[in-house]
Amino acid sequence: MLRKNKWTFVLVAFLLLCAAACTPNTAGTDDQPDSEPGSETPDPSAPSRDSIVIAVESDAVTMLANTDVNYVNDVQIRNIYDPLIERDEQGQFIPGLAEEWESIDELTWEFKLRDDVVFHNGEPFNAEAVKFNIDYILDESNQSFYLSRWTMVDEVEVVDDYTVRIKTSVPFPTLPLRIADDLLIMEPTHVQEVGNEEAARNPIGTGAYEFDQWQRDEYLILTANDQYWKGEPQIKQVTFRYISEFSARLSAFLSGDVHLFKNVPVDSVANIENDDQSKIEMIGSSRINYLALNNFYEGPLQDQRVRQAINYAVDVDELLEAVLNGYGTKMTGPLSQINADYTETSDYGYDPDRAIELIQEAGYEPEDLNLQIDTPSGRYPMDTHVAQAIASQLERIGISVNIQVNEWGNHLAKIRQRDMQDMFILGWGPAYDGQGTIENLFTENSPYSGFYDPEVEEQIYAALPIFDENERKQAFDDLQHLLVEQAAWVPLWQQGDLYAVDDQLTFIPRVDERFTVFEMSWD
Repeated sequence: MLRKNKWTFVLVAFLLLCAAACTPNTAGTDDQPDSEPGSETPDPSAPSRDSIVIAVESDAVTMLANTDVNYVNDVQIRNIYDPLIERDEQGQFIPGLAEEWESIDELTWEFKLRDDVVFHNGEPFNAEAVKFNIDYILDESNQSFYLSRWTMVDEVEVVDDYTVRIKTSVPFPTLPLRIADDLLIMEPTHVQEVGNEEAARNPIGTGAYEFDQWQRDEYLILTANDQYWKGEPQIKQVTFRYISEFSARLSAFLSGDVHLFKNVPVDSVANIENDDQSKIEMIGSSRINYLALNNFYEGPLQDQRVRQAINYAVDVDELLEAVLNGYGTKMTGPLSQINADYTETSDYGYDPDRAIELIQEAGYEPEDLNLQIDTPSGRYPMDTHVAQAIASQLERIGISVNIQVNEWGNHLAKIRQRDMQDMFILGWGPAYDGQGTIENLFTENSPYSGFYDPEVEEQIYAALPIFDENERKQAFDDLQHLLVEQAAWVPLWQQGDLYAVDDQLTFIPRVDERFTVFEMSWD
């Protein structure tokens, strides 16, 4: 809990940590229960205190697993589905549905599975279920946004009921990372019998909570799986309420209608700390925030010199102090300081004169540039304020800037569909090693990439198969320096996550930002 000693907590947190679609975009959108908006939402003031209401910024795209790469999706469905490999609160691998795993050779991984797990419909969890879910990602007809991360997988082999082998076309040393961060286990028979669209409306997993109701753009209700293999959940009902505007989230929280939400703007911390029924929890997240300099869009930012000029013209130190009140750690490259592959990179620093020189070298005058920044509203701490402050900094050297504010789902869709213009605000995480960020944000076919260069991509794909830890680390060090030189982004900061929490709720924030309700309880 963060009360008055903000700076001490931030420093300690970061030092300890150092030692971001159904059959995409459509499934689950029809045939929802008929009701008045919010009429099915349970009363959070019920005396039993065995339920919880969590506010999130937007609706999930789908309840299907392994389909949409989207934080808002993930935090909800990870209460329905389980992974083979989990992470503890510090982000370290721990057994999940897989009890152990090993690399048999550079092209083969073997996983030993738990033999005491059943799905919500009573069907047994086994190796066939694992094979089905990986094959689901690899099947192009499912349009999984995870596919680009799994292209090195050749075959999934069922050895016996509780042993599965994954064979790859090239060495894939970080397959456990992909397993932990991407793969959730859906019940195969259900998906096969009802089809993807119905399975997106009525999901079945092995998780701590079972699907109950989903009213699009209003709420999702889950009920406890009392036969859960880890034990009976203490909280019996979970409601995720979709509240897009921060002011409405704050109002619902302070009135007791919501018990927990993330991304409290720094200018509202005191409102929560001064409420006797509330508290602020904070953790240094593995999420990074950046300004993408989009070279997929045909415009001046396809010129490296213009991208470098933008880096010189943006004063990140000023943004941190004036907009975020210090709640964040400055980045100079594409990885956060708690990333295992992090290396120190050069800081462009704030140099508006050099920015103007580079723009002129590229054949422009600053006044010639009329650029657009796209930003979500309320998805990241102070996101629209950050966009406005960056625009003001660029206007100091004569660049005209238009700010486009997007609803969160539309913001993601514009990135994936390559509809963004010059620049956009985005966060990414959790990412614990270099591949988790660099492959997913700097290759041509990755859905959230905003920068592509053939030579950079060639180096990325040369680095991925390296098993030797020292050689691999050097390859990712080189990539970080290259991306800074290319000015692929304006790196901003490693996010400090602020949560508003009911004072009676036991909730420990996680580095990976997940709302794992099984770990929560009421005092």
